[in-house]
Amino acid sequence: MELEEAARALRLQVERTASRRVHRYFELLQEWNRKVDLVSPAPAETLWRAHVLDSLLLLSMAAPPVRSRIADVGSGGGLPGLVWACVREDLQVVLVEPRRKRVAFLERAVAELGVRNAEVASLRVEQLAEDPTYRGTFDVAVARAVAPPEEVLQRAGALLKPSGRLLVPVGPAQAVRPPFLELRRKIPWEVSRERRVAVLSV
Repeated sequence: MELEEAARALRLQVERTASRRVHRYFELLQEWNRKVDLVSPAPAETLWRAHVLDSLLLLSMAAPPVRSRIADVGSGGGLPGLVWACVREDLQVVLVEPRRKRVAFLERAVAELGVRNAEVASLRVEQLAEDPTYRGTFDVAVARAVAPPEEVLQRAGALLKPSGRLLVPVGPAQAVRPPFLELRRKIPWEVSRERRVAVLSV
């Protein structure tokens, strides 16, 4: 499914400039993935659906308010945070990633794409949460393919404002337990499947 078609299905508005950035980001992701372990190797079409379109789906599910501050915990290859920053220029996205090779990719991608609303924090999330510049300042924290929801809350919960939300995508069979609530959304490009996210409002 093309980006524009997916955006329409998710009721997201993606400008032409944003579309070009997302496509260039995907090219960079594939180039770097040949030498740096960013995502599991797969055909381009599979990578597109599993990572770029999934990031759009998560953006639709998160629906962050205008000018929200976002922490992408364990950003890895910039998923979903860098895709969110490309599509929503009003968001201020911090890509939290401690692994040096992945940080190098993120810094290169942010610079080449000209994404002014994203910054790379080359730290463990626990370290970031101890910094008063970041602690308690985020409207949304998202952690895709990082750890179970309870562990993410323990490590990243201090980043959130009192009114903030934590979103942790989970697998089809993974349990969502209190204090988290479960959010489900049908996947437009995989009609028989749903995306599940554990959500906590603090």
